[in-house]
Amino acid sequence: MKTMVAIPCMDTVQTEFAQALTRMKLVGEVQHAFMACSLIYKSRNDLADMAMKSGADYILWLDSDIIFPSTLMIDLMDDIEGRDIVTGIYHMRRPPFKPVIWKKLQMGLIPQDNHSEDWDDYPKDEGIFEVDGCGFGCVMMRASILQPIVDKFHDLFAPLPGYGEDLSFCIRAKACGFKIHCDPKLQLGHKGSLIISDETFEAYRKAGGK
Repeated sequence: MKTMVAIPCMDTVQTEFAQALTRMKLVGEVQHAFMACSLIYKSRNDLADMAMKSGADYILWLDSDIIFPSTLMIDLMDDIEGRDIVTGIYHMRRPPFKPVIWKKLQMGLIPQDNHSEDWDDYPKDEGIFEVDGCGFGCVMMRASILQPIVDKFHDLFAPLPGYGEDLSFCIRAKACGFKIHCDPKLQLGHKGSLIISDETFEAYRKAGGK
């Protein structure tokens, strides 16, 4: 079993991310791949191409500002069993600090007709649940799903009108019949001027934020 840890980044990474990466317990054969580019969708496309050519079985996508537990790969390997794509819970770095998962993603004929519905009150105690889309700060996927998406759309991460590269991938993956799941027990930090977590989000809401 071979996993590529794919890390799109600029010229630097957060210190806390580097510390978490060195502490992460590895499962099977693991290759770490960094891709520095100002165009995030190109970095992701290049990393995906590298994973397919390397014969990786899984890809663990990590953004260089995500803080995660040492058991991350172990937990995600358990979660991915029988699934295509799995993410955990991390939050936007700025108010309203919502979790970066979506109930619904819908493409319209023009961007103004797109419809997306976020998921701030996600089910915390009901186990792994299906989502329509997620950010790519922390995502485990089977590498085998990539080629069918390329065959159908000729691209993986190029932004669709009105959406970023991560949700554009999710829309393409769903159109190919692949499902995206979220493990609410996998709680991650998102480093901005401070580390944003689920507690930050709840405190913001209790203080009257929306």
